[in-house]
Amino acid sequence: MMWPFNNHRDPEILIKELENPDPSIREKAFKELKTHTDPEADRIVLAAIEAYDQINVDLLLPLIDIAGSRQLEEALPVLKNILKTSDISLKESAIQALAAIPTQESLDILVPMLASDDPPIKQMTYNLISEVFGRDSLGALIRAVPADKKHPLYFEIVALMEDLDLFSKLKENFDHPDYRVKDFNFENLVKFHRPDFIPLFLDFYNQASKSRKDQIIDILEDYSAVELLPYFKQLFNKSINDSLYQLADHLIFSKFSTAGEEILDFAMGISDNRYRSKIVVPLCRHIDPFLFFKAYELLFDPVSDIKTNAFNALSALISSTWQRLHDKNDPNRPALLKLYDQWEKHITSQLRDKDVPEDRRKTARRLFFSFANNKHSLIKPYIREFFENNFQETYFFIKDWKFEEQFSLLLELVKADPSFATLLLNLAQNNNEESLWRIILKLMPALDPEDKQAFRRNLINRNRSMSIEPFLKDSDSIVRSSAIEFAAELKINGLLDLLKKASKDPAPEVRLKAIECLCGQNYPQTKTVLVEALSDPEGEVAYFALAHLKEILGSAKIAPYLARFINSPVDKIRDFALVEIAEITKKRYKENFNNLNPEVRKLAAKVIQKIDQNFSDQIIQDLSSLDPQVRLQAARLLENIQVDSRGKDALLAAMKDPSKLVRAAVVKTLGVLADANLIKQLISFFNDPDPRVRANTIEAISSLGDRQAIQILLPFLEDSNNRIRANAIVGISRIGQVNYVPVLQKMLADKNANMQASAIWAIGEINNENLLNFVFPFLNHRDEMLRFNAIRTISRIRPEFLQPYLPNLRKDPSNKIRKLVTSLSYKVL
Repeated sequence: MMWPFNNHRDPEILIKELENPDPSIREKAFKELKTHTDPEADRIVLAAIEAYDQINVDLLLPLIDIAGSRQLEEALPVLKNILKTSDISLKESAIQALAAIPTQESLDILVPMLASDDPPIKQMTYNLISEVFGRDSLGALIRAVPADKKHPLYFEIVALMEDLDLFSKLKENFDHPDYRVKDFNFENLVKFHRPDFIPLFLDFYNQASKSRKDQIIDILEDYSAVELLPYFKQLFNKSINDSLYQLADHLIFSKFSTAGEEILDFAMGISDNRYRSKIVVPLCRHIDPFLFFKAYELLFDPVSDIKTNAFNALSALISSTWQRLHDKNDPNRPALLKLYDQWEKHITSQLRDKDVPEDRRKTARRLFFSFANNKHSLIKPYIREFFENNFQETYFFIKDWKFEEQFSLLLELVKADPSFATLLLNLAQNNNEESLWRIILKLMPALDPEDKQAFRRNLINRNRSMSIEPFLKDSDSIVRSSAIEFAAELKINGLLDLLKKASKDPAPEVRLKAIECLCGQNYPQTKTVLVEALSDPEGEVAYFALAHLKEILGSAKIAPYLARFINSPVDKIRDFALVEIAEITKKRYKENFNNLNPEVRKLAAKVIQKIDQNFSDQIIQDLSSLDPQVRLQAARLLENIQVDSRGKDALLAAMKDPSKLVRAAVVKTLGVLADANLIKQLISFFNDPDPRVRANTIEAISSLGDRQAIQILLPFLEDSNNRIRANAIVGISRIGQVNYVPVLQKMLADKNANMQASAIWAIGEINNENLLNFVFPFLNHRDEMLRFNAIRTISRIRPEFLQPYLPNLRKDPSNKIRKLVTSLSYKVL
């Protein structure tokens, strides 16, 4: 309000002169109005401004300036409205007028202009508030703070308050010993998000009311863990209590996913073991791949609960990350792969580096098992060291693997270093883990004989109290076999019954081990078991039984058993039988030579030739014998003897033998020789008048394996002789891709039983399961020969297919067939 001291011209006239075209008149009127003393001047100027939306801008601008100069507080609402106009010049003039009226009300109008979209307006407002109002603007600035701390006005107010150092004033006002003063100023602090206010809130928290505490928690929840941590560290370093722990748990530890490393750093730095454990243990449940190395340091914390939970967390993290690496849909696979590789390299480096303290190496080893569980090959370079130094822990780790994986790992180690087997045995003492002893038993056959003997001796001497029964029923035949050997060495009660039962085990290696152990026990019943074992379908078992029967019975009594095997399909048994018979025969041959007829002599010579290669010279000479039976026997003997070129020449010469039987035997022997150079000579034998000779010629040519032989054999598919046709089919099937099935079908449909029998025989020789459907109908044929051939063929290809037919076949009227079925039953079942 301007008080009059002098008389001036009428204010209304002066306002009109403000519109005068003459600048000097306008200037003079402007100056007079600014200092006019007439009490009505304020009213007149205010009335003029209030009509701002009706008057010219050129008039309004000086009026605004006049109102400011006259400090017309009544004009504040009008100036506020003018700030809402779009005219920049009017806004600027209004801002200057408001600054000229230094009241809180004018300041309240000015402050929002700090967020103006127009930079010059914003800057002008900022400067005027700072220069005119200064630190007195605190109240208005606080009142204007928007609730939304992302609002532009919030940032402008904060910037201005920082320039004016008003935040220090706020903190000073709040930092008062009187609770009521603090409580009064509390509302001012909460308007701002400032980390430097955090200690003020935390300090006030303990003395605040319940409602204020809730409000403080709500406020601090808006701060990040990184912002809160420095102040909580200070508090925890001073003194820890449950109230502080609960506050930190609510405000910081709940934000672990956003600041895991910083929070773990903070937690690990807490000196109080109880509270450190209370904080760290729950955090371990939320360890993510980026916190691996930070969490790894927890494994060395003195508190066992922390170490245990950290280890479990890291083990789970390793496992889950491995699974994610194999999830093609996981978008983070490349980053995870890089992290996983870093973890693995760090842990393995801790194992390799001998300078790493033992406690850290031990911890690294425990965690290493988690990596090795994902990739078993990792453990190979360390397994011996681990077993030597930490057997229980190492075995506890690998025992969760599949049994075959455990065995393969240890087998590889034993093969590389046989002494590892003894080490394993030494370390396994007083260990009742069944799976460990199962591995040890399975390792025995893999050892060298010397190592195996020492290993077995140690095993028996040190582990007599081990229960062997579970391993005798083990699903693994090798384990059963070793268990039998172990039981035999220990001479357990009921050993004889055990060995007799094991000699019928489904697995041939178990049966073999049973009779081996039986032979080492000197039981009277051994002979009976060995005789039964001669019928074993597994050649090794039958061979062992035959060889040890010879030791028990001697040469005189073993001959009948040897004779059963001179035509055995198993080379080892047949050769053994022949050698033994040759030895027996050689002796008798020398003693009774003059008393033997030619047939017995030649039979003995055949056996003797197995051990005396020079004996073949005599057989070759016999091809020129005047006795056709001798020549025939010689030809047959040569079938099982390797001959040189002289022997081949002798056989070719024998093809002119007048005896068709000799010629048939000779051509068969030539086929056995499988000499492709003989094909031309063999072809010439197709002209032989005897069908048996021609059939054997076909078989001989097919045995050469020459694909050119197909063209030679094809015409014989239509031969009228059943034997020739069948041999041609078999030969062609072994050499090339020719459709022989129609020929077989034609033979099977022939009315001649011999033709049908040859076809069934040929199917057996071809050994094609797909052809069996042609054979099944003949199992019920009225012709004994056809039924017999059908049974033989099916048993040769798929013996189990005979099972449904066995009940009826056992009742077959033919004694020959019933005997065959009986001999096949064991094989089928």
